[in-house]
Amino acid sequence: MRDVIEIQTERLRLRPLRMSDAARVARFAGDPGVACMILRAPTPYLECAAEGWIMTLNARKPLDEDFVYAVDREGEGLVGTIGAHKRGDESFEVGYWFGRPYWGQGYATEALRGFISEACTLGALQAGHFADNPASGRVLQKGGFAYTGETENLFSIGRGASALVKRMLYTPALERGFGAREALAC
Repeated sequence: MRDVIEIQTERLRLRPLRMSDAARVARFAGDPGVACMILRAPTPYLECAAEGWIMTLNARKPLDEDFVYAVDREGEGLVGTIGAHKRGDESFEVGYWFGRPYWGQGYATEALRGFISEACTLGALQAGHFADNPASGRVLQKGGFAYTGETENLFSIGRGASALVKRMLYTPALERGFGAREALAC
């Protein structure tokens, strides 16, 4: 089992989630404007559901399939989360969300770059964003992801419907002249 370490960026600290984060997770991820950009965030998002999510992540730690961090801003506490989950094909799916008060301030890009510095050791990293959320695509591009040209329709609990997702792949290895199969390591 890999230890989840803390990651410090210029303005943020990425740390393991704890039960005391549940109220802020529920408040921010349950905001309909945030929830509709996440696959699995319910609305309303009750604090007990956030507690259940955190407990599930903690119970799954020995599997080394989920690496999720709270993103803290000094003096405020949790402002979002970022992480990676193992997919069936041995790659990891990177995802994140931030509370609406923290949008447009570069926090997602900063957290993603800090997270990738550690997550790139997991293997191939993939990501996606809803087509109607181009800001998330820009964040992923700044973090080293590139569009694959693939799309898929995925169901979003917060939307209550399926929506088009644009797929991306972490590409620094590709930029060094390696093929897609060799892009498994940073």
